[in-house]
Amino acid sequence: MEWDKPATLLLEKVPPFVQKVVREKVETLARERGKTLVTEAEVVAARESFMGKPNPQRTPAKKPADNEKLSILRKYSKYFDNEGNPVLYQVKSCRGAEVNCPFLIMDSGILSEKLRNRLEELHFTEKLIDKVEGQILPHHSMKLAVAGCPNSCSMPQIKDFGVHAVEPVSVNPDCKCIECMKCVETCREDAITVKNVQVTIDKEKCVHCGLCAKVCPTGTIKAEEKKYRVMIGGKVGRHPKFALDLLPQADQSATLKALDVCVDIILTSKTEHRFRALVEQQGIEEIKKRI
Repeated sequence: MEWDKPATLLLEKVPPFVQKVVREKVETLARERGKTLVTEAEVVAARESFMGKPNPQRTPAKKPADNEKLSILRKYSKYFDNEGNPVLYQVKSCRGAEVNCPFLIMDSGILSEKLRNRLEELHFTEKLIDKVEGQILPHHSMKLAVAGCPNSCSMPQIKDFGVHAVEPVSVNPDCKCIECMKCVETCREDAITVKNVQVTIDKEKCVHCGLCAKVCPTGTIKAEEKKYRVMIGGKVGRHPKFALDLLPQADQSATLKALDVCVDIILTSKTEHRFRALVEQQGIEEIKKRI
């Protein structure tokens, strides 16, 4: 099985006498996840397993076979794990790290795994089963997506909780532009202008893909710390709506905190409305204050 560069670098840090065992464990984990390329996400997950870090365990409210609320969902395998336990959330990741996507900013699989773990720690599935009266339907399930760049191949804009990586850029006054125009040619958003060796970036147009910084030969445009853009309340259906911006540039900790807040909104609501309706009821600005 092939390994990408970040995963290979992590393996090289392992003592030589256990590298073979580690490689086998990581590749087994990757196959279980349906991967054909080992990424940093699989190495990190395997390392946590080696260190004895316990995986969050679900405490089912009822077994699926005994819970009549789940009778409709039994028609769809994606709502159950391999042991038959209900899983009332889906986390979709882009494949950027697997295919060595040239636009990739961060491996979406790493954050996706942390989102799944947090939902398990919060016992989201069990609490949602207890909350819903009557049959649990597909729209009750929480939809999440993580993309490794603003191209957003995993479609986070139409999920209850969507995230994509961003790489903000800025103009470095200590470097001199040579007017090579590579940044202008690379920018798909027409957000960069160069005049009299002065570079200007239109922050309203810029989507923070970071590509301009990669092609700048002088460092005039520099990349800042990589972050996540967090959006909530996207939906499809009869009246589709794009998700609303919650955090334009968030670190991992803030992203997980945002998930905590969204889960709380769902579980404490006195109604069973779609999540977008709950967001509109509370107001996006009020939700921001809770993070």
